Amino acid sequence: MTLDPITAETVVPVTPTQAFVGFTAQMGEWWDPMLTPDPATFTSIEIDPEGDVAMVHTDGERYVWGRVTTWEPLGHFAQEFWLGHEQAQPTQLDVTFIDAEPGTRVHLEHGGWVEGSEDVRARYTNWEHLLARFAAFVS
Repeated sequence: MTLDPITAETVVPVTPTQAFVGFTAQMGEWWDPMLTPDPATFTSIEIDPEGDVAMVHTDGERYVWGRVTTWEPLGHFAQEFWLGHEQAQPTQLDVTFIDAEPGTRVHLEHGGWVEGSEDVRARYTNWEHLLARFAAFVS
């Protein structure tokens, strides 16, 4: 049995392509450092369109917390996700960027939760907060 995905949504006043770039290439600019392994040393997030998603810290540490599964700059980004839980049991982060006047509707789903992962799933309550930071950044 699978559990319902966690969803969050926002509308930003930029094109879908600009929203995609802001979400992916500039993620380290809007991500909340408090949601990293070491907030004091957090510097950025690197996303390889054909590979890893990683947090980078000033101490040289690079924390891989996902792997890109979909990279479509005109409207879709997805990745395996294991920030805060085992890499062997990744969940799925799926983000779409849809043209919607006066800008772009950004729809995020964090799914792939299986029975028995309720405690881990309950820790992921920050997506609305993160999308608000993203929206402020690209606006």
